[in-house]
Amino acid sequence: MRLTDCTPCGKLLVRTGIRSATAHALGVNQGRARSDGSGRLVAGIGYEEWLIVGPSGVTLPALATDGSDSTPELVTIVDLTHARAVVRIVGADSAKVMSKLCAINFRDKATPDNTALRTSMAGLVAEIIRSDLTNRPGGAAGSDAASRCYVVLCERSAGQYLFNTLLDAGAEFGIDIEGFGISGL
Repeated sequence: MRLTDCTPCGKLLVRTGIRSATAHALGVNQGRARSDGSGRLVAGIGYEEWLIVGPSGVTLPALATDGSDSTPELVTIVDLTHARAVVRIVGADSAKVMSKLCAINFRDKATPDNTALRTSMAGLVAEIIRSDLTNRPGGAAGSDAASRCYVVLCERSAGQYLFNTLLDAGAEFGIDIEGFGISGL
């Protein structure tokens, strides 16, 4: 198991209507996530809220337009790069570690790959995105549990606490620190 501090990654919060062209272009529904092939992880984290996490300087995916002169839609984009910490935990026992700190069921049936949610974790409000590394650049080949990956975001001021808490919770499973990671979420 590996624990990586991905805080230097770029982070954008997008708020818009669920039926808007922007929401359609983002391509994920609430509670779901996807890696778009350019190093960006797009997650429908809450009602009319999407998180985009990726390499520093992350940008929005190209937005489709229908060419009509319809009513303009309201889209709010907030750069959270310096406001949020990101920690990635990878490994076969990562769900067990997460379960020690959070009341969410992390079994495959309840939270399969590409699940996104906001919950309380270790006393913090956190966004959790399951984004397994299988079949991704730099990911493990095949579909073994070693590629199970959770990306956890929290307020930047609590980032070190979250990292240390995950490290402590994973000690019995042989968790190791990988260092910093800024691409391939």
